[in-house]
Amino acid sequence: MAYNLQGSVRKAAINMQSQFDRLAYATQNIANLNTNGYKAVRFEEIIDADCSVHGVERVDTKVGDFMLTNNPLDIALTGMGYIPVTTPSGEIRYTRDGSFMKDKDGYLITKTGDLVGSGIKIDGAAQKVVIKPNGDVFTYNKLFDEPKYVGTIPLVQFQNPERLKDVGANEFSATEEAGEMKLVINHDYIKQNGVEHSNVDTISEVYNISRMNASIIASNSLIKAINQMYDRAINLTQ
Repeated sequence: MAYNLQGSVRKAAINMQSQFDRLAYATQNIANLNTNGYKAVRFEEIIDADCSVHGVERVDTKVGDFMLTNNPLDIALTGMGYIPVTTPSGEIRYTRDGSFMKDKDGYLITKTGDLVGSGIKIDGAAQKVVIKPNGDVFTYNKLFDEPKYVGTIPLVQFQNPERLKDVGANEFSATEEAGEMKLVINHDYIKQNGVEHSNVDTISEVYNISRMNASIIASNSLIKAINQMYDRAINLTQ
């Protein structure tokens, strides 16, 4: 009986730890409900060939809904992929947050000050900016003038985007596990005047949190019950 009780305690403890890990990811998803381009993450347990168990983070790469902003510098990605950006220190990162702006020199940048692509400069005299579905950017110094091409917002894809490294600020860095990166051309994945909303399913996340909380309570109650049984057994021997 002692072996069975110890086994039950061990299973309950492992279950509680697993549920706490899952709970952390679920609350992270809820916290990023309004983060542009955010992708929901989940925690899964993987059993190796030697029967050892370890946790793996999975990213839901499903495209989020389009949210209209009417800001001509805002773009949303309607297909798979990421926009490469360059940090002030020269590091290349990748993002799906298309809420762009201009820096003091007119270059298109992210909210954190990273340069979009290899540098797209928009003339301060431009009265209109048009961003085509393939990422080409045109400006009009006068509304009825001929458009001026000023650059292209690049789009790249990875073989295994779930394995990109989250470096914060809604950006990712490439990893060996993410696989080869390729530049996508002749696409129509860019939509102007709006941003991609997060793909978090609020109802599903709230349900999962309730279910995980119930599982944690049940495991804790089981451990308490077994502990009481041990206490009674010890008292009988005294």
